[in-house]
Amino acid sequence: MLTDFNPRGKEYRTKGANLVPIGGKLPYFLELPTGKILDIFVNLFKDKLSGDRKTARQKINQWLYPRTRPSFYMELNDKLHLAYAHQKDGHGTQHYWRLFFDDNLKNHIESIIHSTALVVGKETPASDGNNCQSYSEGLKEWGGMYFRSEAEIALAEELHNRGLMFFANVRGMVNTEFSPVSQGQSSGRLEVDFLVFHKGQCISIEVDGNHHQENDQIRRDYSRDRLLLKEQISTARFTAQECYEHTQLVVREIINLFP
Repeated sequence: MLTDFNPRGKEYRTKGANLVPIGGKLPYFLELPTGKILDIFVNLFKDKLSGDRKTARQKINQWLYPRTRPSFYMELNDKLHLAYAHQKDGHGTQHYWRLFFDDNLKNHIESIIHSTALVVGKETPASDGNNCQSYSEGLKEWGGMYFRSEAEIALAEELHNRGLMFFANVRGMVNTEFSPVSQGQSSGRLEVDFLVFHKGQCISIEVDGNHHQENDQIRRDYSRDRLLLKEQISTARFTAQECYEHTQLVVREIINLFP
């Protein structure tokens, strides 16, 4: 039985289709995964929670779990409401919630969201910067974008701090019939870690973990690089370790790559 996190707000049960409308009773709302809700609640209710941050998250998660039903809508207080949204990625994945709030909490909640990087998916213990797959089996979120590793997040933060425009973890398609890549080497689907723009030009930046040393991955990487080069987009590759441990130097080198 939880004694230090047990909101006593007003809870509603909707009738009919048992669906909570997107529009709540407060002016602002965000649809967020459980991981993000946990981080926000730990911050907002820290005075009511005992123990360390990990314990607090566990207690809040235990409170949330039995409320993962389409009919759940609760007024936690007059400034903050919570509704269950869905589990869009299927069984075994994170649940999503709708958080409703007013002007009193708007800036605070936005600051929490944009200053944290949270796991979206199954959380695993952090490792070192050598392997970009070692941080999490899921994705991590920073600034409203999704990343596969702490190394990518570190690079994104520094690119942002230096005022560079970039796109992260983007996908595209190309017709390989007219490409320099032999048939069978590429499906035509491209994935790029970063597209960085500077001086009216674009460079593809790859953050390579240990899995990039595998033969099949090397072949895919080389094919992808040639497809981009055909469109005059060069690729620069950095190890996940150097992106994580020497981020400022990596970004300085990226800037110098632009003519």
